[in-house]
Amino acid sequence: MMKIMTIKIQNLLIVSLLCLFTLSANAAEQVKHRVLLQVSEDSIDKMVSALNTARNVQHIFGPENIEIQIVVYGPGVKTLKYYAPIPIADKIKEVTTEGVRVVACEIAMRTHKLRPSDMLQQVRYVQSGVAELIEKQTAGWSYIRP
Repeated sequence: MMKIMTIKIQNLLIVSLLCLFTLSANAAEQVKHRVLLQVSEDSIDKMVSALNTARNVQHIFGPENIEIQIVVYGPGVKTLKYYAPIPIADKIKEVTTEGVRVVACEIAMRTHKLRPSDMLQQVRYVQSGVAELIEKQTAGWSYIRP
């Protein structure tokens, strides 16, 4: 009787350990890095730096393991106009195709008298760039200002 009880306890321990191992393996697989880049200056160099940083980080971690969002606000929104210089327009098209999200602040757009029709087609919009940065950082996103 004692031997049967010992075997049942051993089996229970083995099953418990296997469950824990499976749960921890699934948790490890689900780790996804989230990176937030900021551009707030009307500077082609700053925008190119942010776009290059996004591509480099995505290359290091793999597109399936990272979410990247570039938040553009203040005078930086002027770099996203549909008649932006070719390197900007081409790079934004490339990174958004690869899963990077580029968002423009609607408040800054109004301040600079820009409408969505003035912007590159790949750009998405948030009500407030600063609020977006705060919310994402509060949710655990890593913040980078290139």
